[in-house]
Amino acid sequence: MIRYQKQRIIVTNNSEELLEMESNGMPFICNFNESRYFIGQHIPWHWHDWFEINYTERGSYFLQAPDQTLEIHQGEAVFINGSILHAYDFPVDGGYYSISCDARFPGGEFGSYLDRKYFSPLLRSRSLAVLHIKPDSERRIRLISYILATLDLLREEPKGYELDVRRIIGDFLILLSEEAAEILAKDQAGNERDMERMKQMLDYVYKNYADQIGVAEIAEAAGVSTRECTRCFKRTVDRTPVRFLIEYRTQMAASLLLGTGQSVSEIAEKCGFMSDSYFSKIFREIYKCTPREYRKMQ
Repeated sequence: MIRYQKQRIIVTNNSEELLEMESNGMPFICNFNESRYFIGQHIPWHWHDWFEINYTERGSYFLQAPDQTLEIHQGEAVFINGSILHAYDFPVDGGYYSISCDARFPGGEFGSYLDRKYFSPLLRSRSLAVLHIKPDSERRIRLISYILATLDLLREEPKGYELDVRRIIGDFLILLSEEAAEILAKDQAGNERDMERMKQMLDYVYKNYADQIGVAEIAEAAGVSTRECTRCFKRTVDRTPVRFLIEYRTQMAASLLLGTGQSVSEIAEKCGFMSDSYFSKIFREIYKCTPREYRKMQ
C-alpha cells in the first residue's frame, strides 16, 4: 500500500517523527510525498528509529543531514539510516516515494542470526548516516531497481506481496553494505556523541522556542559549553544555534498564519520575536514574502 499526499510530519518534543504502521501491523510504510503540501516547501529537522529509502519521481530536493547537504534529482535515491537527524528543502515542485522500515523487518528480532550476519553492521552503524544513490554504476542501478520493484509490489499488492517486499528490501540492504563498505569501516564515535547532544538541545529548542532563550540555555540542555554547542550545531545541521532557533520560530509562525486567525503581532509574540518589524524582516528573508502576503497566498 502506498499512501499519497502526506502533508506534514508529527514529531515529539525531542524531534522524533511518529511513524504509524500499516493497519495490519506490518512494520513498513510507503508514502508518496509532494513538496507543495509542506509549509514553505520545507520539512524541518527530525529523526526516527526506522531506516528510510527515498526515490525521487519528479523534481529535486536538498536533503540536509549531519555534516552534509545532498541534492537529490529525479531518478535518484537516498538511504537514511535509523535515528539520523535530517531535513528537506524543495527549491522546485516535486514528488518522491519514501519507504520506511523497522530494522527488524528484513532480518527478524535484534540479535538473530540473519540480523547479526547481514543487517546489524549496516543498520546499527553511525558511520553510514545517509547514502546518495545515483544510477551511474551497475551496482547502484541494481539498488534503484530493487526500490522500483518494491514500489510495483506495493501498487499491485499480489497475494504474498509482503514476503516479496521483505525479500527485496533484504537484497537491497545486502547490496548497499557492499556499496558502503569503505564508509562502514570508519570510526564515528564522535558523530554518535554529537547526535545525542543534538537530540537534547533540539528538545530544549522545540519546548522553549517561544521564550527568550539563547546559546547559553541551549548548551546547558546538553551539559556542554557555548563554544561546543555552536560547533555541534555547525557540524550536524550547518547552522549556528541562534540561526536554527530563528528558523524554527519562523516555521512555527508560518504554521500559525495558516492554522489560526491570530494577528501577525500576536503570532510574532507567541513565537518569541521581540518586535513585529524584526519578525517581518526574518519572515521575508526565509519565505520571500511578508507574513500577510504568505497568509493571503496560501
